[in-house]
Amino acid sequence: MTKISNNHVLAADIGGTNTRMAVVNENGDILALLKKTTYCKDGRDKMIKFIVSCAEETIKESRLPKEEICGMGIGFPGPLNVETGTIFNPPNLNGWDNIPLRDILEKELRVPVAIENDANAAALGEWWKGAGSGTSSLFCITLGTGVGGGLVMDGKIWHGASSIAGEIGHTTVIRDGIQCTCGNIGCLERYACSGGILKRVNDALLREGDHAGLQPLKDLKQVSHMVMQGNEIVLNIIKETGVILGIAIANIANLLNPEIIVLFGGVTNLGENLVGPLKEEVNRRAFKKATESLRIELSQLGDNSGILGAAKNILSKL
Repeated sequence: MTKISNNHVLAADIGGTNTRMAVVNENGDILALLKKTTYCKDGRDKMIKFIVSCAEETIKESRLPKEEICGMGIGFPGPLNVETGTIFNPPNLNGWDNIPLRDILEKELRVPVAIENDANAAALGEWWKGAGSGTSSLFCITLGTGVGGGLVMDGKIWHGASSIAGEIGHTTVIRDGIQCTCGNIGCLERYACSGGILKRVNDALLREGDHAGLQPLKDLKQVSHMVMQGNEIVLNIIKETGVILGIAIANIANLLNPEIIVLFGGVTNLGENLVGPLKEEVNRRAFKKATESLRIELSQLGDNSGILGAAKNILSKL
């Protein structure tokens, strides 16, 4: 049985697709865990009610008195202001421009709340309890509904001057590329997020006449299945995605020279067909000195990276 410590916090990883919430103690032990589809289709007010409801349900599931919950940490899609807990119009969530989420939740839940960019939270979680444990510098790339990044230096998240450091998903990888939801063109996110990969796969199948009359693929499991069946068109898109990610990671290696880069999120389930070309491209493009001690690894914590990072963030502030 997990030993219960004095400090218990709520920790949430809120994404555009799924929300995971947990009660976590100061040792990083998860005492209760809730996973639900994110309720965001009817606007921010109902989504905020959804977050509050999940928090109350998670506390109830933990069987701890509410008084023993001393704070709440949240990983939320950026951009956002970590000092004020204000959300600034995330590309994949509508109606969230300049919303003081921290203040709203503190009023509803009556505990201190700390909000962090979801990719930063995942990075902190991997540094604390995952693949980056024991390192002094880590960059985490989240590959899911969107593409984000987080940098941890000496145990602290590097936020930058305006709290948007690490937004690797909105760096340009193709000069005249696909239009991004952020307004730019050619962003990494449009090529390496789950929806972007699906669109490129479906477009390629239609263009090559390999999918005529069939329904478009709807998720990455179907993409993986077609690769297993030997579909070269789909395989080439996955490899191309790995190459594009490799270009972005080579830039990170040369610019920041971290000890480890951790890949996290559902897109990593595409496996070696993605990761192999990625690593080859990094070695091809980055300085040898930047890669000689660089580790590129998949998340050790899986879906719990963001939760544990959010927990660590609020625990460090109590």
